[in-house]
Amino acid sequence: MTFPLSKLAVCALLLTGCAATGHMLSAVSGEAPSAPVVPPLAAASSVVPPPGVIPPSAPSVKVALLLPLSGESVAVGTAMLDAATMALSDNYLTAPSDQIHSQIILLPRDSGSTPADAATAAQQVVGQGATFIIGPLFSQSIALVAPIARAHHVDVLSFSNNRAVAGPGVYVFGFLPEQQVERIAEYAYLRNYQRIAVLAPNDSYGQKIRDTLIDSYRRKGGVVSPVELYAPSPANIDAAAARLEAAYASAKEGRRFQAIFIADGGYQLKHIIASLEKHHVDLQKIKLLGTGLWDDPDIAGIPEMNGAWFPSSPPQPYRIFERHFIATYGYKPVRLASLAYDAVTLVANLTRPTTGSGLSDTALTNPAGFDGPANGMYRLMSDGTSDRKLDVMEITPSGAKVIDTAPKTFSN
Repeated sequence: MTFPLSKLAVCALLLTGCAATGHMLSAVSGEAPSAPVVPPLAAASSVVPPPGVIPPSAPSVKVALLLPLSGESVAVGTAMLDAATMALSDNYLTAPSDQIHSQIILLPRDSGSTPADAATAAQQVVGQGATFIIGPLFSQSIALVAPIARAHHVDVLSFSNNRAVAGPGVYVFGFLPEQQVERIAEYAYLRNYQRIAVLAPNDSYGQKIRDTLIDSYRRKGGVVSPVELYAPSPANIDAAAARLEAAYASAKEGRRFQAIFIADGGYQLKHIIASLEKHHVDLQKIKLLGTGLWDDPDIAGIPEMNGAWFPSSPPQPYRIFERHFIATYGYKPVRLASLAYDAVTLVANLTRPTTGSGLSDTALTNPAGFDGPANGMYRLMSDGTSDRKLDVMEITPSGAKVIDTAPKTFSN
């Protein structure tokens, strides 16, 4: 059910630097945060306070939230801020008061449209006493935020999926493409898809997919060939599909590729499928493999994608999160909003039961990992990367279904 504003009172009191909107506190202002006001405990000691009541003696822990709240990505940033706010509400409103030993004060700030904007926001929040930073979203911004955070001994949990920006005290919380490739490669190889072709955009993402897949298959004894990289235009995609078909036709029986790994999604995927069909690539015989870019309900409407495989975080937790978000705010969240929900949940779970921040590197890199309420099991590594447990999904006409469930624990 939708939370009325009174039910979100705790969350409102734990957000600073915000102005109220029609349904929630979600617009960032440039003013320095004021001291939080907490609901007082009942005067009579015999009265047990209801869940969510924060003891007046609970120390505050200021956590910055750097998100794009202006510019082209404002819709993404706003949804992520709403998800973060909802996570804080969920974690405090249901917690027994005798288990609340500190309170998180979120400091949401606009990371702007440039890395310099994000760096300015980082300088502001560390100057205001932030002891932990969630965000920013873009890897270019992290390159400027990280030195500022390290100079103030503040850890960063970014939303990037680029492991190149990870490092000690700077964690990447996004879905790493390399892990997605490793998951689907392992599953496909063990099911006798030992020869795979690649169709990928000729950019850093496509090259990363290519390199990871080649390395993974080489270690297993498989073959990745041919590899076709294309510039993002219908003509280039069509030419790559033609070369792929020619390679298939010229190979001897038993040496032809059995699957195609397509490192693209959305509108481009439709062009790719149409080109493969145009050049008579038999998609009834050749398995299609992809990444989390295929975690898109519209793809089920492409008949040729029926039976294709891709990795994903467990879908059921995300569905629960999505329904909760829609009931709370009245609109459908972007996929990235779920990362903000899990990130704030992690910070709350480590901080709320302690009288300190609880956000040490030792706590963050617990080898047992954490169960994210929106995206399932993950753990943060000492090198700043993240390790996620991913399901394997199969596309059907009615949508994607789980065909291989991720383990529920980390074995090492």
